Amino acid sequence: MRIFFCILSVIVSISCNNPKDGKNDTNKATVYPVFVQDLIQAVDRFPDSTELRVQLIDTMDSLNLTKDALLQIDALIARDSGNYGNWFRKGEIAIHAADTSMAIQSFSRAANVYATPDVLLTLANLYAAQKNKLALTLSTQVIDQQPDRTYIAHSYYIAGLYYANTGKTGAAIENFNRCIQQNYYYLDAYLEIGWIYFDQQKYIPAKEIFETATAVKPTDARGHYWTAKCLEKLGQSDKAINAYQLAFNLDNSLSEASDAISRIKDSKK
Repeated sequence: MRIFFCILSVIVSISCNNPKDGKNDTNKATVYPVFVQDLIQAVDRFPDSTELRVQLIDTMDSLNLTKDALLQIDALIARDSGNYGNWFRKGEIAIHAADTSMAIQSFSRAANVYATPDVLLTLANLYAAQKNKLALTLSTQVIDQQPDRTYIAHSYYIAGLYYANTGKTGAAIENFNRCIQQNYYYLDAYLEIGWIYFDQQKYIPAKEIFETATAVKPTDARGHYWTAKCLEKLGQSDKAINAYQLAFNLDNSLSEASDAISRIKDSKK
């Protein structure tokens, strides 16, 4: 499984203390943007305002001030530990902080309050990345709830990820195909199948899957890029160059496509 994860980062040094009794005790020596300072002051004036604190949490999280955001969400949880939304939001922030353990703990607390498909699938996805069989248990639990086809598609996709991560490629492909049966436009499921075939050096079926992915979403560079990689492996260099170029035109941050074009052209000299 290939994961492209982008994090917005800002150069800020933060030092803070735990809030007590819902008060904002963030170290005032820390320099924040003016609009964040204004929100902190507003929360100090109205510490019982959930709306203001949530706004502060969201703002801090958007600026990658995750430690500060976690302190603020903990202040909300201290007042209402049975609030599903607070635990779910803490889990999201923990993911931004790259703290998988905290994320799992937070989402699990949310699920104990209200086992929605959203929180169960979020947990399942985290467990799938850890190769933990609980990913399958939670995915099945969602399917058993008989939600709409979108959630069922997500469930099969996550089960496919678990099997792909644990090397059970046959079961992975089966579940990715079940996902596609629920949602024909589930692009990532096509890509996962293509990547399995590519890793197995089955370049013809991989190319066919990637070409289907480009038909499903022509504007997504990934399908074109991996089609090009298959064409290159199959010795069809001119077609590969065209596919790489299309991928690069769609996403000019895809330096791998540009590099591949140069490599193929250099090999012909």
